[in-house]
Amino acid sequence: MQSGRLENCIICGRLFLKDHSDSCLNCYLDIEQDFKCVADFLEIEQNRYATIEEVSETTKVSVKQITEFLRDGLIFSEDYPNLGYGCAHCDKLIKRQLLCNECFFQFSTEVNRTLKREKQLD
Repeated sequence: MQSGRLENCIICGRLFLKDHSDSCLNCYLDIEQDFKCVADFLEIEQNRYATIEEVSETTKVSVKQITEFLRDGLIFSEDYPNLGYGCAHCDKLIKRQLLCNECFFQFSTEVNRTLKREKQLD
């Protein structure tokens, strides 16, 4: 078994012994507490239709952190009709990945065109 190595926490910058997380134990525990707070809030039936901004405002957990919970699959956004985050390009409400389908298609088309042009130049 390989022992951990010293790394800087991606959140607070403190040195820690890295094993399975990119953050130190204190930050990891803070994230776990944030997740519990958000999950407890969403468990209440009347909160099922809350937006990410409403969840953030009520729980005091940042929109960025809630977005990470959604992207990591810790919160299954399909269970919450209004819970999503903005596409990284156009800000359209999405529930997974970084880009909406339209932006993904647009970028893939452009990448494919560029690759074809480069191939023709070779």
